[in-house]
Amino acid sequence: PRRRPPPPRSPPPAEAPAPAPAEAPAPARRSAEDVMDVVLEIVHVRTGYPLDMLDPELDLEADLSIDSIKRVEIIGALADRIGLPQDPGGSAESAVEELSRIKTLRAIVDWVIAHAPGAPTAEPQPAALAPAPLPTTPPVTRLRVDLCPVPPADGDPASLDGLRIGIVEDDQGLASALADALEALGAEPQTLQEAGAGTGTGTGTGTGTGLDGIVDLSSLRAGTEPVLPEVFPGLRDALTGGVPRLLLVAASGGPGGAGLHGFARSAALEFPAALVRAVDVHPKEDPERVAARLVRELATDGPDGPASVGYTLDGARAVRRPVLAALPAADGPGPRPAVLDPGSVVLLTGGARGITARTALALARATGCHIELLGRTPRPPAAEDEFGQAQDRVALRAALIASGVRRPAEIETAASRILAEREVRTTLTALATVAASVRYHCADVTDERAVRAVVADVRERHGRLDGIVHGAGILRDGLLRDKRPADFAEVFTTKVAGARHLAAAAAEHGAWPAPRFLALFGSVAGVYGNRGQSDYAAANDALDGLAHAWAQSFPGRVLSVDWGPWAAEAGGMVTPELERAYARRGVPLLPPDAGTSAFLDELARGTDVQVVLMAQAAAEDGGDE
Repeated sequence: PRRRPPPPRSPPPAEAPAPAPAEAPAPARRSAEDVMDVVLEIVHVRTGYPLDMLDPELDLEADLSIDSIKRVEIIGALADRIGLPQDPGGSAESAVEELSRIKTLRAIVDWVIAHAPGAPTAEPQPAALAPAPLPTTPPVTRLRVDLCPVPPADGDPASLDGLRIGIVEDDQGLASALADALEALGAEPQTLQEAGAGTGTGTGTGTGTGLDGIVDLSSLRAGTEPVLPEVFPGLRDALTGGVPRLLLVAASGGPGGAGLHGFARSAALEFPAALVRAVDVHPKEDPERVAARLVRELATDGPDGPASVGYTLDGARAVRRPVLAALPAADGPGPRPAVLDPGSVVLLTGGARGITARTALALARATGCHIELLGRTPRPPAAEDEFGQAQDRVALRAALIASGVRRPAEIETAASRILAEREVRTTLTALATVAASVRYHCADVTDERAVRAVVADVRERHGRLDGIVHGAGILRDGLLRDKRPADFAEVFTTKVAGARHLAAAAAEHGAWPAPRFLALFGSVAGVYGNRGQSDYAAANDALDGLAHAWAQSFPGRVLSVDWGPWAAEAGGMVTPELERAYARRGVPLLPPDAGTSAFLDELARGTDVQVVLMAQAAAEDGGDE
């Protein structure tokens, strides 16, 4: 029960002067040792690493595998303990974000000493570890991604007078037409080999060399390969180098621009003061007309407006926008129409883990079909590991350390391997009880020969391959300025190259029956963008583009599902830390059973190529792209 406020004191006699208000004592300045003790204790509690292994100079991510989400959570706990300097608006969020970029414990302590006076307070241990309450989950929301008309770009071309604009050339004549149009306006076009060539140092930390904008036409060059991930370093350097306008131009339906729209959506969130926009143009349109439209896009005043637009052949400007769209009604209250039967065969990628595993189980339970799984994790030994009592990563770290493993890199490698093996083992055991048969193939989806070998083996064994679900994917989250090209490439190629290899192998069915469906598991990150996930957003946007391109030629249905976040219990990309972060933002998560049921309904009754399935009521105008 709340305490009642104390009764007001009697005022002093009228003739007595009111006492001057006493000044609050200034908080004692923290010592570096005090702050380090607090930081070490928080990291120890939240990671499982003993205090004697937490060297203040270790890199939090590279050495201790404390990713950006976990780092923000640790910094949040530190903020609760010691307080952080607030911005003029009264929020400490800016301080938390700045601290979350710091790489070592020593640097965190130095920052706190420099910015946040006062003494550490006692941490309420149980409350510090209690997860935020999860919001109530509404039914699964289904959206279809439609091409919706929008007003023409309202930029004034005359505003480009005197500006220096870099142009990364195509080989279709558009670069020349654009340069002529810019020169006619008094702008100074400059030819670039890549977007980052106009930003000076090429390190991603420069301040630029005075370019006022860049138009990258490289994806229009003849070829069948996406320009991502190769062009990523240049795009990163252009943005971090301070270029205020960046247009990424792609041909509608062409392979070169795969993923550029997802990249632009995320980059626009990370660089809100810049104009970042991907623009689809029709490859058969007159270059002078296309150049005139790009000039207007480039002249847009400020970053307001969509990060992704396109133009039809007749010149109409449009955006891809998720709109609410219910599935066609079922014919009566009976079971779903049968897409598969007990003799059917489905191949799923994703290592028998996460939502791939949940989907495999749902398919097997609903139809009794044969399940073939493909993943990079080696097939685990039948026997359980020796650390069975350690059920999560924090406990497993402690158990590994107790067993004598002391190097953080070795601890993380072993923990990841053990957790992956457990998940694969659990999935295979569960599938054995409901599927007609189950096999696991250890292969990498980015290896075309390995994928073709698996597909051929499945058809030789069963005489058919009815469905493919591409759920493989990895995360390497980090803001653009910190993102390594190798990490971007790994995230992108796992999704995109994997999908291309699977589609090609499945489509070439020869005398075998044609596959009935190819389902690509993507993410809403590709539809809306997400800070720190430019690579993941680009990869999933590329899947959507590939699905639309293949829908006309693949022998069966092609479906791209952009999932909202699943609950951590599904074992997918959403970790418990990320689940708590979503809860703090009020974002509900998909329960696994609801997600798999929605997917089965989509297979049975849907006809759309691209859908969004998420556990939140989305407004019909919930996005610009």
